[in-house]
Amino acid sequence: MLRSAWPEAIERETARGAGRIFLYAPPDGGAAVLRLVADPPNLLLHIAAGAILYDPAGLLRGEGRRGRYVCLGALAREEFPALLALIEAATASLPSAMENDIDYQPGATA
Repeated sequence: MLRSAWPEAIERETARGAGRIFLYAPPDGGAAVLRLVADPPNLLLHIAAGAILYDPAGLLRGEGRRGRYVCLGALAREEFPALLALIEAATASLPSAMENDIDYQPGATA
């Protein structure tokens, strides 16, 4: 789903315990904009600039200064269009030198 929503993104994968983390960054380099955390039983999509996104469906969780996340496992099928709109908004007008870096840090939530 993320690859189809943002096909030009550069994807990196890292391991964390039994889980996996997929980082999605702009094609011209820069920090990750999206981070998919597959760490059973959780499946979370972290959005680096989630705090400033318009979220009428109320999908975003967390209270970080910049980042927010969506619990993908809790989404209903009818909420997918709202999720795709969030991804599009997060990736629509990225500066080439984005300062939001959401690379994994132990204990970080968003």
